[in-house]
Amino acid sequence: MAKSSTRLLPAALIAIAVALLGWQLWRARAPEPSRPPDPAPAADKAPAADEIPDTADAPAQTERKIEPSRGPAYRNPQLADLKQRADSGDSRAACELGVDLLRCVDLTPAEQVLANAEANSRTQMPAEQRAYHERTVGRARQLLAECRNAPEDAWHQGNHYLRQAALAGEPEAMYRYARGDSVLADYSRMATPEFDRWRAEAGNMLQLSFEAGYLPSVFDLMVAYSDNSSPIAGLIPNDPTKARAMRLLVGRLAGKNADPPEPRYAALEPAAAALAAQWQRDYFPAVKPPLQRLPRIMPGGFATLFAEDNAGPPCSQP
Repeated sequence: MAKSSTRLLPAALIAIAVALLGWQLWRARAPEPSRPPDPAPAADKAPAADEIPDTADAPAQTERKIEPSRGPAYRNPQLADLKQRADSGDSRAACELGVDLLRCVDLTPAEQVLANAEANSRTQMPAEQRAYHERTVGRARQLLAECRNAPEDAWHQGNHYLRQAALAGEPEAMYRYARGDSVLADYSRMATPEFDRWRAEAGNMLQLSFEAGYLPSVFDLMVAYSDNSSPIAGLIPNDPTKARAMRLLVGRLAGKNADPPEPRYAALEPAAAALAAQWQRDYFPAVKPPLQRLPRIMPGGFATLFAEDNAGPPCSQP
């Protein structure tokens, strides 16, 4: 196990360095969140079919503008079926298709699992750990096999269908798209039109996911209102009242009292408490406290490899 860990250390350090560099480059390009973008100059031609304005009711206005993605027929029958349904207007199928395609964009984790499989197989480990290792190896092989039949432009099509589902109001798709599951998959897409469009849409899309009662968005919004520690957080203006209200909301959903506020924010407590109660009433009436834990959603490829056995398929929320 020590040898395996030693092999993984350089790769982990490189991955961290790449992520930090990407984050710094993004921060250099990102606009100030509190300053609206300058109006776009008038164009001589109509906007592309899937370009949208950054408005609160974007899903209702733009769903009809999304056109089927063009390209060769899919070789994977399951993906082909999802594509046919998505192109016919099935937003749940579009969400699932987008997630499935984006799993195939970066297969490095699966390849690393298989690269270390032989060494790990010779290492002494408890039976439970051995079973987990073998299950992960099996998942890695399955993921690589499925992605051999993915379209060559898996990223473009994955982004297209995930965004299509988000614009149609699918809560998980709105959350995944806002979080950057497509444009931030490996920090290599920051010079693309898709990235710029995501920056214009992401903050509003995360808010819409929250208002749809999608629990994973609570944590991301709590962080976004508190600081600028992630790309999506950098697009949402900090708001100490809303940040505190999110913490109080988590406490209410978990059936626990939140930690006391910082002294400098004590005066905000009445407004934050009222806001948390309103959010619980308006957006999470079906959630019965106490929640044992707030659900978290892994990006597609990591979920395929490391999700718990009882985790449901993507985009399967009611």
